[in-house]
Amino acid sequence: MDFPLILIMDILSRLPVKSLLCYRCVSKSWKYLIDNPYFIKLQLQYSLENTTNLVLIIRGGYLYSAHFPGLNEAIVIDHSLKCGYIGTEVLGSCNGLLCLSNGESHGKNGTIIYNPVTRKSREVPASKLKIPYGYESVIYGFGYDLVNDDYKVVRVIQYSTEHPDFYDSEVKVFSLKANSWRRIRDFPREYYLSYKRGWGVYVSGCLHWMITLKPDSNGSKLIVAFDLSSEVCKAVLLPKISAGEVHLTVEVLGQFLSLLVNYPSNRSEVWVLKEYGVVESWSKLFTVSQPDSIGPFEYVRPIAYSKDGSKVLLEQDLQKLIWYDVESQSAADVKIPGMPSHPGATMLVESLVLGSRKTHMKKQYRYYSPFSFACMYVV
Repeated sequence: MDFPLILIMDILSRLPVKSLLCYRCVSKSWKYLIDNPYFIKLQLQYSLENTTNLVLIIRGGYLYSAHFPGLNEAIVIDHSLKCGYIGTEVLGSCNGLLCLSNGESHGKNGTIIYNPVTRKSREVPASKLKIPYGYESVIYGFGYDLVNDDYKVVRVIQYSTEHPDFYDSEVKVFSLKANSWRRIRDFPREYYLSYKRGWGVYVSGCLHWMITLKPDSNGSKLIVAFDLSSEVCKAVLLPKISAGEVHLTVEVLGQFLSLLVNYPSNRSEVWVLKEYGVVESWSKLFTVSQPDSIGPFEYVRPIAYSKDGSKVLLEQDLQKLIWYDVESQSAADVKIPGMPSHPGATMLVESLVLGSRKTHMKKQYRYYSPFSFACMYVV
């Protein structure tokens, strides 16, 4: 009996990405089906909704990957920027893609968007970088434009002015579809980008950074969200937290925007925004106290939940990874064979995105409609 094509696609979307890459060789019809943009999105959506096909990306000189939640082995990621004399920086991750950089030039000293499973990449052309007088920082972000079906890299150069409470900036956006950079509206002058992570956090179609309003006047802190579709900034208000010396870092946990509230030499709190855009939905998930829970630390970062949700994988001071049991408030070190000695970590969902340059090229190619057996042509 012949199965409806939509059922076949639904079944295949539940399989590991590496298996799907092998199945492309079964026949031309299977290759077209698996390369179908509809199927690529279907597979990604299933993985995100069911937290499957997850991999831990570990930074430490080279880049490593370890399948999650097993974490049985850390394997070096082979990519075109890999070299022995410089550690490749991860500027962001989204939908199975990593934005990797060795600098603002070309080749080994350039930037790429890379899928570590399909091993396909696109080079990001160099954009002239002028460091102005009063230079403060250069930060990046990488994410997905939900409206225009495009992947974008954002670069913000911020520098001081004669007024101590205001900062000028240069903001540029690279579009994977257009394969070009363009300058857009500057950040609001009263926003000072204070951050612990060097790249924007992608959640719900926006990149997020922690900012301080008018830092020389003891201004307040908030999260700025840069909408990748409208390319406009908006504020995300913070939850009400305890008074005192505190360090704030914006993170992502699962698919939720999260906030790490670190009280030095005391404790760290992890908050999540359960309903994006609704400030009342901020909720404190757990607190890691020191030295009782895991000993003294400067900070801890939440990486991911365990499969049953009872534990959280934490990165501690770029020194080690630990499983933290939320209920018992106990911790256990994570030992992954092959892992570097000073690991920084982020989660990635494996996908077929960027499996072919056709993803963002207006060429005529053939694909299978999910609603019929007809073979269609799209321009």
